[in-house]
Amino acid sequence: MPRRSLYLLFFGSGASGLVYQVLWMRALSLTMSVSVYAATTVLCAFMAGLALGSMLAGRIADRLERPFAAFGLAEVGVGLTGFFALELLFGLAPAEIWIHDAFGGGGVAMTFARFLVAFAVLVIPCTLMGATLPFLSRALVDDDDAIGRGTGALYAVNTFGAVAGCVTSGFLLIPSLGLASTNSVAAALNVTVGLVAIALGRGVRREVEAPSGAVEARRLPRSALLITLGFGVSGFIALGYEVLWTRALEQFTHNSTYAYTAMLGTFLVGIASGSAVASRWADRSRRPDVVFGRIQIGIAVSVLISLLFYMRLLHWMPAIAGGIGGLGSWWRVIVLIFSVTGLTLFSTTFLFGATFPFVTRAIVESQTVVGRRVAQAYSINTLGSIFGSVTIGFLLLPWLGMAGTFVALILANLALGTTFALGVSGARARATTAAVAAACVAGSFLLIPGDLFRAIFAERYGELLMYKEQITDIVMVTEDELGQRLIRYGDGRGTAGTSTVHEDRSYAHFAMLPHENPKNVLSICFGVGNSLSSLTQYPVERIDAVELSPGVVEAAPYFEATNRNVLSDPRVHLTIQDGRNFLLTTDRYYDVIRLDPPELHTAGVVNLYTREFFELARSRLAEGGIFSIWVNVSYTPEDALRMVMRTAADVFPHVQVWRGPYFYGWVINGSMDPNPPDLARIGRGFAREQVRSDLASIGVRNPYEFLGLFVMGDKAVRAFAGDAPVLTDNRTRLDFDVPKARESSFGVSNHITGSYLKEFTRSHEASRRLLKRYCRYMEPVLPHVVNAAYVGVGPVALARNLERVSNRGLCAGMRASNDPGDRSR
Repeated sequence: MPRRSLYLLFFGSGASGLVYQVLWMRALSLTMSVSVYAATTVLCAFMAGLALGSMLAGRIADRLERPFAAFGLAEVGVGLTGFFALELLFGLAPAEIWIHDAFGGGGVAMTFARFLVAFAVLVIPCTLMGATLPFLSRALVDDDDAIGRGTGALYAVNTFGAVAGCVTSGFLLIPSLGLASTNSVAAALNVTVGLVAIALGRGVRREVEAPSGAVEARRLPRSALLITLGFGVSGFIALGYEVLWTRALEQFTHNSTYAYTAMLGTFLVGIASGSAVASRWADRSRRPDVVFGRIQIGIAVSVLISLLFYMRLLHWMPAIAGGIGGLGSWWRVIVLIFSVTGLTLFSTTFLFGATFPFVTRAIVESQTVVGRRVAQAYSINTLGSIFGSVTIGFLLLPWLGMAGTFVALILANLALGTTFALGVSGARARATTAAVAAACVAGSFLLIPGDLFRAIFAERYGELLMYKEQITDIVMVTEDELGQRLIRYGDGRGTAGTSTVHEDRSYAHFAMLPHENPKNVLSICFGVGNSLSSLTQYPVERIDAVELSPGVVEAAPYFEATNRNVLSDPRVHLTIQDGRNFLLTTDRYYDVIRLDPPELHTAGVVNLYTREFFELARSRLAEGGIFSIWVNVSYTPEDALRMVMRTAADVFPHVQVWRGPYFYGWVINGSMDPNPPDLARIGRGFAREQVRSDLASIGVRNPYEFLGLFVMGDKAVRAFAGDAPVLTDNRTRLDFDVPKARESSFGVSNHITGSYLKEFTRSHEASRRLLKRYCRYMEPVLPHVVNAAYVGVGPVALARNLERVSNRGLCAGMRASNDPGDRSR
């Protein structure tokens, strides 16, 4: 059989496998949350299936006369089971609720239960995926002198296929087709690959070893066992670097879905390229185990050099942006992201990819055991990766910090490398190896400061009052020369602070004043607690506050001047959990559910704007309840905002929109009952001293000024939304569309990061033009007002009072001083 046909089929297999991984991770985040714990659980379940499949296939691969047909059957099986796996994942809500109730909503037991559920759904397709490499290795390798070349080429081709799957799914298929249709494409590709492989392999047979040889093949020689275990350690280290670099590069690429796709694609390109190049040399090596050791030392050196490059990236990023002609389009931003990730990661991932051909050359003594040996190496490496994803993310990072964990992994590379590389004969070669390793150790401690990442953030943002590297993310508090404080995250995104209090407090009142008598409230996304503190000004009985990041809560004391130490209020009950998952698992009903999510270009946030989430929130509303969600419209292009409005109107029969004092923050209220601006309810709210004082603190001194913040009512919302698509879990759209907009700085910067990269995108001008366009859609509040008699003035006086606080002056002026801000809560 022509090798090109085999390579082409395995390329397709790799492409579909990566597409499944992306799809399944997204689907499981809808029920198991977007937290790092849930994501790691899903990744471990996926990789455990691959390892299991490889081990099982390795037991039979070398005894198959038609391994190519076995590969074809496995591919057909992947396609058929993968097609149904997505639907099973979409339907896991009852299982998640049961797990939550059974294990108390957290802890190791719940995490393990989630792993078992995910593994149970994915085990069959992932096991079949893991079986493909041993089968094809057995089918392809027919020469004892070409073992490294054959297995390395297969690994490279499959990984290049994964690159294609990663980029195609992230940039084209999922944005254009949605999850279900993309899943169908991947399944169809698997079935096609499988059927073609079965047809082509019909007449292809391989000799089967004698029974005595089969028994002998089960015994892994001591030297092969050592390098196989070393390959497992290499997998542990590789996954650790992936975790670290993804977080480290986040502040320069930001955390849109495209940035993560670019980083994963870069990892895979490097691994595939390294395997492809090394496969040409592996069979010429007399000591592949020594080469493996030298490569590990080379990896350590490459990481050290990359960290030195990273230390200067803050200053080089603008030069790179200028070198590609600026950031005037989304495609140029993508080029920038790939350039930065490539310069940082490629050499390291190239070397990791180069290890596989030398490992297989070292452990496969003849073609008769190639299937078993490749399976053993691949499965041990995958198990090492699983252990690495858990250990690095949950143990080493919190203990050593990012810089310390980088150094620890560099030392691990050096220890692993010298263990094998010093086995070479010749004093000069051993001395050179030892010298390089020693120099790298010294460089790690002398050149990489322990506060590397904190120092870069401090240089960019000024004084850091708080800086915390935690399991979930990086959280910091900055203070500028005027004494204004802001909470920031590892991607550089500034959210809320002392300077955003006027907007933040207003958002809470838009949800509370229109309600007759709110007693139980749910607030999702804590921010700095400004909005939450305004909720406590009402005579509520209970407020459930939900926040994903524990570091955000630790930052709260730095904002007591504006959040009034809100967490000390006995009515406030804080839960660290994904907001969507909280709503899925709670049995409470709320009078008001309100959310202040990050901007729509942030990865994962779209899960809080889909029809399914709005329906979930609606199901937890008490009679007469109000659902209220914030949108930063200065970052949200018109087509995207129409989709948000259309989705809200599709779920809630009655929708109103309000705006913050500075206009850039809009709040969408949805309810099952009519809820027009009611002067009686608003007036009763102002009659409460705490509420009136809180509103006065943000410049809203009477009911008329509050009504002046009205944007549009039911009919106008539906007219604005038009026939825009409804956002669904299957077709999220926003996370792919919004980062392409200049208004969002193409997802690579934001207004609150200062001038950094902003001059290249010119997003500030685009946002101001966008807000002026939005002014055209605002309508007078007077026709919507009910119970006007409550204020004791006639229709003419009411109209005159409302005219004085109308939006016309704001929209006509739109002063530059009202700079569209960032996320405010």
